[in-house]
Amino acid sequence: MDNQDYKHFLQIGIEKTNHGKFDEALEALDKAEELNPNSATVYFSRAVVFHNQMDLESAYENYTKAIQCDEKMTDAYYNRAQVVMLKDKEDKEALKGALADLNKSIELDNKFVDAYYYAAVIKKVLEDYNGALEYLNKALEIEPNAVYSRALKKLILQKYLKRNEE
Repeated sequence: MDNQDYKHFLQIGIEKTNHGKFDEALEALDKAEELNPNSATVYFSRAVVFHNQMDLESAYENYTKAIQCDEKMTDAYYNRAQVVMLKDKEDKEALKGALADLNKSIELDNKFVDAYYYAAVIKKVLEDYNGALEYLNKALEIEPNAVYSRALKKLILQKYLKRNEE
């Protein structure tokens, strides 16, 4: 395998994705995968294409392959959780899996504000309001002006926990 060829096709795939040319992106990424079938970045990039096309099953599979190639790929865990939240938002067991992915993202990057926020969203859906507040408080500790975290915290306190504090 020529490493430069693999990187060349990977770069083309990423550029095509950035320009919304998803079919061309997949073509290049498929070639990169042929040249380097153990590249987490290739699978992650393919997953991003499928995610953009709302082919959520394929996106999930490719994020999973990326994680299998690189267990420290923070964004793959985060994005896989996002896919679950889109496709299985009513499935409590699937949401628990997404929460585990978000927790792994947080473990790998303890300043990942968006992962804390979406973990709180899942906790809210699972009706664990105090658990949601824990994630939101951590997000707000890192980013005090995190608007969505602040708004969700207020909603949970007022509507679900019947408190007026902030």
